[in-house]
Amino acid sequence: MVEDSVEAGLRDELLANVRRLTRIVLDRLENGAREGTLDQGQVRMLGSIALRSLKLWKEAVGGGIARPSALKQLLSTEEKLAGSMKRGGQA
Repeated sequence: MVEDSVEAGLRDELLANVRRLTRIVLDRLENGAREGTLDQGQVRMLGSIALRSLKLWKEAVGGGIARPSALKQLLSTEEKLAGSMKRGGQA
C-alpha cells in the first residue's frame, strides 16, 4: 500500500520533469529555427532528447518507471539544458 503511493509519487514527479524537459527542448528547437542559430548537430541532439523524453513519458504512464535510473538521467539532462539556455550557448 505504501509502496504503491511512493511509486505513484515518483511517477507523478517523473511526468512533471518530462513535461518540463520537453518544454525546454521544444523551446530551444523553436527559437533556434526562428533565429537560425542551431546547427545540424544541435538539432539532432535536441530531437534525440525529445524522443527519449517521449519514451520516458510512455514508461511512466504505462505503469511505472521501467528503469530505476530513468528519473536520475532525466534530471541530469534537464539541468544541462537549463544551464545551457541560461548561458545562451550550446547544449
